[in-house]
Amino acid sequence: MAAEQELPLFLGLTDKSIVDIPKTVEKQRYMTSVAPKAGNPGKWVEMPRLPIPTGEHAVIECQGNVHVIAGYAKHRVDGNFHQVFDSKSRTWSLKAPFPLPCNHVAGVAVGAKIYTFGGFIEQNRCPHSKCFVYDTATDQWAPIVGLSRPRGAISAILLDGLIHLLGGRDVRSVEWHEVYDPTADKYSDRANMRGSTGTQPFVGQRDHMGVAVVGGKIHAIGGRMDSYDFNTSLNAVYDPKADVWSFRAPLPTARSGVSAVYMGGKIVVFGGEATGRVFGTNEAYDPNTDTWESLTPMRVPRHGLHGATVAVIDDMVHVPGGGPVPGGSVQGAYHDAFTFS
Repeated sequence: MAAEQELPLFLGLTDKSIVDIPKTVEKQRYMTSVAPKAGNPGKWVEMPRLPIPTGEHAVIECQGNVHVIAGYAKHRVDGNFHQVFDSKSRTWSLKAPFPLPCNHVAGVAVGAKIYTFGGFIEQNRCPHSKCFVYDTATDQWAPIVGLSRPRGAISAILLDGLIHLLGGRDVRSVEWHEVYDPTADKYSDRANMRGSTGTQPFVGQRDHMGVAVVGGKIHAIGGRMDSYDFNTSLNAVYDPKADVWSFRAPLPTARSGVSAVYMGGKIVVFGGEATGRVFGTNEAYDPNTDTWESLTPMRVPRHGLHGATVAVIDDMVHVPGGGPVPGGSVQGAYHDAFTFS
């Protein structure tokens, strides 16, 4: 563990000479929003760094700890590292390695267990269908039934004991919507994501989205079709009782690779990437008024946290690692948290 802490805060993926954020990123950072400023814009608090700089990884909160799983790390795209942050001791440790080294894995916690779905074997391509469950009590991984269709960059969220798996990509972005029942270890289909009009079917096919549950409904926000050249600002809402999608006020700053979370009565969406840009932009959606406002931007703009995309502990939204430049050429060990307090 001590040796791992000696790694630089940032590492290049293929260029091993990169040990910091390239200075050229200053021209690529986008920090602003057209939305009005919030009365309480919140603040960012620096937290203990990860042992291993990582990007395009799963982030999950489980029983008060932050789990960072797989992703790009140590100059490879097929990482199997499982880094865990203990919020009480404020220390990181390494747990049982992920069984299938890969990236863009989706993860969700149910009680004391973490479920993972799909991912890419190569850099942002070659999806697999393997799925696993991790038991925090025994520090062991076990296989569960796999996806019927392999894909990576899935958005995943828990609602009423079921895990909703939204979008993702196989060769291209998909609109698929499956639900995994961890008790029965089986999947069922739900209404696919769709475009906001009949002439916009493509925006139903998305990956790299942010997701959040509000009032028993799922919001799928931002994301992209196929690449960050085609980002969307869509704010689509799924009603599980009616099995239908509807639409709310769009994200003011279109981007993909975002993180999203519901806290303090608002959906907070931050980070992301686009062609030639990495976002520190931080925006909040009020579901009661169907309006957006701007919050304090990230200190270090990043993207590439998957599945649940963040880990909420008490009133802090933990954001460990991520890519500080557009694309996957640099990974980070930087860890901070956002709070309204």
